[in-house]
Amino acid sequence: MRNPVAIFGMVVIGFFLVIVVLAPFIAPYSPTEQNLRATYVPPGVGVALGGPEGQLGIWVHPVTRSPTAGLRVDDSVAYPVRLFVRGSEWTWFFGLVKSDLRLFGVDGPVRFYLLGTDEQGRDLLSRLVHGAWISLFIGLISIAIGIGVGVPAGAISGFLGGSTDMIVQRVIDTLLAFPGILLAIVLVATFGTGLTNVMIAVGVASVPIYARLVRGSVLQVKNREYVEAAAALGRNRLSTLARHVIPNVMAPIIVQSSLQMATAILFAAGLGFLGLGARPPQPEWGLMLARGREYLAVAPHVATFPGIAIVMVVLGFNLLGDALRDALDPRM
Repeated sequence: MRNPVAIFGMVVIGFFLVIVVLAPFIAPYSPTEQNLRATYVPPGVGVALGGPEGQLGIWVHPVTRSPTAGLRVDDSVAYPVRLFVRGSEWTWFFGLVKSDLRLFGVDGPVRFYLLGTDEQGRDLLSRLVHGAWISLFIGLISIAIGIGVGVPAGAISGFLGGSTDMIVQRVIDTLLAFPGILLAIVLVATFGTGLTNVMIAVGVASVPIYARLVRGSVLQVKNREYVEAAAALGRNRLSTLARHVIPNVMAPIIVQSSLQMATAILFAAGLGFLGLGARPPQPEWGLMLARGREYLAVAPHVATFPGIAIVMVVLGFNLLGDALRDALDPRM
């Protein structure tokens, strides 16, 4: 808490976690709802800070795009933006929460595109908000796979030693021979695209990192007095490993998980950018970035905002990971 960098990282992560929890409430529209009469609308177009008769607040003019006339704003009509409006019904948390209340909306037959629209007239803000949970969920599941496989493998390898250590480390060396993103691409290309395969691929790519990290930490503590005392009391080796060794090497695992979360999100976004991740029309940030690349000349905002979102969430986890490393390292 004395580290301002850590505070900033936690604020950024907390901001995105709030978005994930309240996504359908924050998003003004469905992330897949199209409006082909309002494609490539830039951010803020049609928005006025005041009504037609001088009223206070945010007002929205109708915005349309036609193949011949281009983008057109009807200044003769304006509708106010209200907080806590009723809209289309949404469900969240696997159908446990249902409502039609949204944080804001337009009191009238027009739409409020705060961050503009994409090539199919979908609200960019709604897609970014709904895409946050996809990126964070991919990161969490990937980290869980890496910890669930890599930590036991590294712990057993370092604690037992001998032929077990040699066999496990040769497998880890084989995985480390491939760069992480390349290994993930190979796995996704082999087993097919989709979010499930992306999470598995990114998780498998993180396994050797955890295995090597835990093995090195176990080698440092396996000869400590409390381990020898447990052996002298007749405790089983695997029980000693689970109850005494692994709990004492959790600090580097926690730090690595925070940093690996950022890496997993980047890998998932990279796979989505290459067309190997989420499938349209899912609002995954990497996929949005890839689609926006095709329209940089006419609508740069379509790629800019997903890119900013990726940068911010990765920066938040990296800053938090650096701060955790400083706080949990007893040598500092």
